[in-house]
Amino acid sequence: MKTFVDWPVVNFLVATGLWLSYGNSLAEQPAPPPVAVLKVQSPQQGAEVSGNLPIRVEVQQPPGASLPRRMFAGFGGPPWVELQKQDGVWVGEIDTTLVPNGSQNLRILTENRRVTATVGVTVNNPLRVWFADLHSHTSYSDGTYFPIDAYTYARNVAKLDVFCLTDHLESLDENEWIDTQEVAWKANELGKFTALIGLEWTKQWGHLCIYNPPTYRWPSDPEAFYRAAAEANAVLKFNHPGDGTISHGGLAYSELGDKVVQLMEVRNLAEEKAFRRALRLGWHLAPDGSTDTHSPNWGNVRTWTGILAPGLSVRNILDALANRRCFSTADRNCTVQFEVNGLPMGTIRSLPVEKVNVSLTISDPDASDTIGKVELYLDDEVAEVFEPQQANVNWRKELVLSPGPHYLWIKVTQTDNNSIWCAPVWITVRDLEQPPAQKPAPQP
Repeated sequence: MKTFVDWPVVNFLVATGLWLSYGNSLAEQPAPPPVAVLKVQSPQQGAEVSGNLPIRVEVQQPPGASLPRRMFAGFGGPPWVELQKQDGVWVGEIDTTLVPNGSQNLRILTENRRVTATVGVTVNNPLRVWFADLHSHTSYSDGTYFPIDAYTYARNVAKLDVFCLTDHLESLDENEWIDTQEVAWKANELGKFTALIGLEWTKQWGHLCIYNPPTYRWPSDPEAFYRAAAEANAVLKFNHPGDGTISHGGLAYSELGDKVVQLMEVRNLAEEKAFRRALRLGWHLAPDGSTDTHSPNWGNVRTWTGILAPGLSVRNILDALANRRCFSTADRNCTVQFEVNGLPMGTIRSLPVEKVNVSLTISDPDASDTIGKVELYLDDEVAEVFEPQQANVNWRKELVLSPGPHYLWIKVTQTDNNSIWCAPVWITVRDLEQPPAQKPAPQP
């Protein structure tokens, strides 16, 4: 590591005779007092964890160091849990289902900012289906009543798992925007109800929902809007696209837009055409079933969005939306899990694969909600059709596909004509006659 020396400062101190006093002042500064050292006994570095994770932390006390009085554990944000001291060891447990799967840092904090510890773990919890309405309005734009009414109704009457209010940003003023944020923040309850903050960008070119927006002021030009959304790390959704030939510029592909638009409303056959058109043009989108209600019936209309996440938290739901783990459904309690090679719907697999194994699990507690037809789409063509004629389905199949990129997705039709559209999985099949690509050799 190179040391940076500010020579102009050094020369000034020497020339003015201040160097000696400056050096003496540094030498006179007392060394920082010793501090306790935290040793995390459980979990261990690199461990794979799930469910309620037990935590054990040992404290080593060098001479002159004081022991911590309080200790907390968390993954850099809610949930935080306070550990308790038992027989000289600090213990507790944390619910790992409230953070996204993958690499996470478990942080141990005390009242002394120098007494901390961090352990890297891999969180791996099963994905569950949560039902949401991600597009609705109040009187702050062209709807009814107020945000407090919308979030309260969505939770207590519609009994949604996830709700997001998306008033037209062009109609909001500063006070209304502040109120919308405050109501959503207060409505959240970890593990029980997730309230997202959202807006609708409303232009003649097309309408889009914005999830997790830092502001209600956004550019009017589509490409500038995409750029601002990327900088803000927001998630976008194409709203009521019609058949896709006119709205949103005819869905002309945008590389920048494809990075930030993750969802499209698909609730009828016309919007299914738009969805298929978008996929053909290169977009990577998940179907969404939100209602766009303007009446005081938030989340209690006719279609919903199923979201796959390990647990109910803002972090989890935003992660699921950003990774397109969604399906559109006209059945409020029918859960669908669609995977390709063990990868959940919405996944973009960058590394080529040799085999393609498709799995579909459908579960509906209503015995009368019979699955009439299942269609597996491969690159906009129906590759498989079967008619289960039952409420629950477990289907597995190995496919032989040509080398190159593909996308696969599922449409489910119940005997009462309710439809469910699942997000695709994008894969590339390797040409077995070609050797696999070799990683470049490390440079000396």
